[in-house]
Amino acid sequence: MKRLIPALALLLAAVPVIRWYVARMQDGGGEAAGIVPLLFAACFIFRDRREIGASQVEGCSGIAALVAYAIAFPFVPPLVRALLFIVSVALVSGVSRKPGILLLLVLSLPLAASLDFFFGYPLRLITSVAAENLLGLAGLDVTREGVRLLLGEKVVGVDPACSGLNMLWTAGLFTALLAAVFSLTWRKIIPLGLAALAISLAANSLRASLLFFPESGLVNMPHILHPVIGLVIAAAALAGLAKLARILTEKRKPVPAPTCSHRPLALTTAAICAAAAPLFSLADSPGEISNATQLEHFNGQPLTMVALSPVEEKFYGDFPGSIAVYEGSGFKLTVRHVTRATRKLHPASHCLRAEGFQIGEKKTRTDDAGNRWLTYTASRNGTGWEVSERIRRERDGRQWAEISEWYWHALFHPKDGPWIAETVIARR
Repeated sequence: MKRLIPALALLLAAVPVIRWYVARMQDGGGEAAGIVPLLFAACFIFRDRREIGASQVEGCSGIAALVAYAIAFPFVPPLVRALLFIVSVALVSGVSRKPGILLLLVLSLPLAASLDFFFGYPLRLITSVAAENLLGLAGLDVTREGVRLLLGEKVVGVDPACSGLNMLWTAGLFTALLAAVFSLTWRKIIPLGLAALAISLAANSLRASLLFFPESGLVNMPHILHPVIGLVIAAAALAGLAKLARILTEKRKPVPAPTCSHRPLALTTAAICAAAAPLFSLADSPGEISNATQLEHFNGQPLTMVALSPVEEKFYGDFPGSIAVYEGSGFKLTVRHVTRATRKLHPASHCLRAEGFQIGEKKTRTDDAGNRWLTYTASRNGTGWEVSERIRRERDGRQWAEISEWYWHALFHPKDGPWIAETVIARR
């Protein structure tokens, strides 16, 4: 009974996190891959169940983290809440003594969209800088403009697909698996994690450098070989991580779990506070005043303003700015007006995935008028659409093809706004 009551209280506190997690797994955003590390974590928890247990310090730390979760609940996004809750439970249960398992639990969270938003462009910038230098070592006079590589009049963009986020996530998963398999301690997993980061960045830069040759027309290569090059480089990188993990492994006898000595009453009280936290969530603050001019034409074609669909109303429910949707001849235009850097300026692909569309490869292009766009295809039920999106500064028209690129500029230059994000969806 001493353990049952705290366990039930924790389960009750977990309900908001579980509901959010299940919803994110089903929203079409490509987050379902998180099920894989979750299943692995469950297997390793069962394997190491006799070694898992919380000490007095870990138990008290877990209770403190649970209280922090309850206090922070109204103020932080759901992903941060889930992370806080996982850390809390890991501490009070003793899973934190198994860092590989804890990392698997963290990787099971729906991280892809947030990682792409915050780190997609910075990673592409790192990749393009490294590729510029590698190609220079190969004797090519390559220069760089942002994330574009130039050789004379030839221009090769390091597009979103080349950011290396997939490779980085895979390396993180492989690192967590190695740590769990070999029962690595925190002291051992830190150098392994740093090595995984360095190897991932280096491997992606090498991949981008090699693909520059066929993309620029210097070498003729079947397009099917492009993913093969990426797979070969990724396999070599993961093999290097496995070798390093073996070097770091220390053979040791299983350590019995420490006696759980923290007070069940304190844990139960903290869990009940965490369960009650959603009842005191703050109401959404009203959106910022953002007066965008209503459009009548776009690219010379007349527009008709239409109401937001139910899905769009839900998706943009707490958007900090104004939103207008127009229809033209064969296309739909969505205009979002914002005055500050915000995570809520989602890429259009997130909304389309939530509506069941399949998203194609994203590329940046410049149209005849010199406008930069991020373009990709969206298909559903056999019908295809061409999607183009960009962000421009209202006062002078400076443009960003991607929201991740714009976000970092807006974050460090808050007085540059307001900005206008335009998304065009046209039938193919």
